[in-house]
Amino acid sequence: MDLLLQIIFLVALVAGPVLSKRIEHNIEIYFLALGVAGATISNLWSWHLLEEALLHPVAVYQPGIGYIPVGITQVVLFAGLAFYFLRHRLAGWADKLAQPITVAVLIAVMGFSSSVISAIVASAIMAELLAFARAPHAYKAKAAVYAAFAIGAGAALLPIGEPLSTIAVAKLKAHFFYLVDVLMDAVALLVIFFAAYAYLQLKRYKPAETEIIPYEPELKEVVLRAVKIFVFIFALTILGEFFKPLAKAAAALGKELLYIFGALSAVADNATLVAALVSPEMAAEVLRAFLISLVISGGFTVPGNVPNIVFASVLKIGFKEWIKLALPIGVAIFAAMGAYVLFIAPHPPLA
Repeated sequence: MDLLLQIIFLVALVAGPVLSKRIEHNIEIYFLALGVAGATISNLWSWHLLEEALLHPVAVYQPGIGYIPVGITQVVLFAGLAFYFLRHRLAGWADKLAQPITVAVLIAVMGFSSSVISAIVASAIMAELLAFARAPHAYKAKAAVYAAFAIGAGAALLPIGEPLSTIAVAKLKAHFFYLVDVLMDAVALLVIFFAAYAYLQLKRYKPAETEIIPYEPELKEVVLRAVKIFVFIFALTILGEFFKPLAKAAAALGKELLYIFGALSAVADNATLVAALVSPEMAAEVLRAFLISLVISGGFTVPGNVPNIVFASVLKIGFKEWIKLALPIGVAIFAAMGAYVLFIAPHPPLA
């Protein structure tokens, strides 16, 4: 009965924003409502869950240290404020920032550096730079989706990159660079591909002059964006706890089925899936396939990964718009990388 309820909630999470514009424009409140409903029905409420839900938007957990007060909410707020006060200078770079080669280089740089500066910082910087680019919304949305895939993959290499890698290294009791050994070849392929793909796609895009609207950030909007992100991450934390039984039910699946199951990351917190399924007994090749599945499918929808949430918030990309842009290329890459990590190069070449 619990699994059936979780499946119903999964369908509702995707169907709601797709079928209703009102829900799509208020997706944070919708996810919060479903999270509260799921936790209440399943009797999951506790002080520990509430504490985690309040901390996750404003802090990052590091094993052996605890919560560090550098969360997605503050990063997005501070980046927004910094770029707001630099808006006149950045406006002078608008044409250069819109060039396909510039966007492609930025995607590659942010993708490879995201595991060091964190996915939150990389996506906040990239999103603000794209916002100032002298290009139409559709152009920026394409660039944002491809950048989100690259940053989400790159951040998986080090435990300071994103919660997924932090939890994986902690649960495995592995050394700091363990995921570099396990994932480097696959992550490099993903980052390079999305940077190159962005260049080719954006180069073909010929916007009309009337489509270009200058970006003029407002202080009120910068603050409201940070508040919305806080609510979104709060809601995803509760939903992650709600979906834990579904994740644990997949623990006995073989490597191939586990790779497919990782597609759940499109709507469920990938850090929760890692916490539920990864263990010291997991073989390196199984871990490799599972984590690659998570970082790719996490790009399919707005709530799938932290970079998606940042880009969608800054650039006002809707849930349906994100899916239309991300799913075609995302599913193709999901299949191609599945073949790579399951059959062509199943064993980590550096491990």
